[in-house]
Amino acid sequence: MTNNHPLISVKTITDYHLESFIRCPYKFYYHHILSLNDGELKWRQVVQYVINQVVQNYYQLPLIEQNPLNVFTLFDRYWKHVSYELFESKKHYYMVLAKITDHLLQFLTAKQNPAPPLFLYEKLNTYVKELETKLSLTFELAEWSTNLFTIKKYLVEADEELIKLYHHLIVVFSNEAFGNLPDRIEIITLLEGEKYTYTPTRNDITQGIKYLKKMKSLLLQPDGYIKTDSFRECMSCPYTQQCRDNRNSTVQIDSQTEDFLH
Repeated sequence: MTNNHPLISVKTITDYHLESFIRCPYKFYYHHILSLNDGELKWRQVVQYVINQVVQNYYQLPLIEQNPLNVFTLFDRYWKHVSYELFESKKHYYMVLAKITDHLLQFLTAKQNPAPPLFLYEKLNTYVKELETKLSLTFELAEWSTNLFTIKKYLVEADEELIKLYHHLIVVFSNEAFGNLPDRIEIITLLEGEKYTYTPTRNDITQGIKYLKKMKSLLLQPDGYIKTDSFRECMSCPYTQQCRDNRNSTVQIDSQTEDFLH
């Protein structure tokens, strides 16, 4: 994107802004900077909402009621309002429905923690002096059991770069806000049914700061934004016409930026 856009100001870095940027910098630019919005909900956004509601309500149940039947009950309560028209096809709708149901059941009922969550869908903010910026992060689930502090993140789907993002975000935020690191970070992708587990160390803090500094520098320079090469992202994107209009623009990125984004 080389339209001589001015630098932008970043006072607060949020998890959803960074996730949007990693999925596609062009989409991030049109939606969050130009504030273009077609007003339509997309399937991933709706499915993430259903996941959030199910997980949050499930952990608010008494321990004795945290069982498979109530996972199905909660899921049905929120999914019944989801239209198949949001999806790429009816086949896609039923595939997502089956996988999300199965994997939510698998991960929510795997093990019960007798202690209530420390955090349950709480949005927290902290200032990081090395970034000269506030970080804002939503903690879906933070648990304390048998002297083990675990932070869990539930996502519809995620690639390697998005998983790396949340790993660094949680490490840097926890160190700054809590003065300590979680014993374990679990990033759960419910479409694939995968759980990525990390045991962070003090060395991860330095790497996390470096990563987020680079992210901030990229966010500040819209002229350096590049379009994603993800077919799935393009299929569900409301800004395809804007991308076509910029098709003849020459994208200039240095090797360091290219390595970071890919």
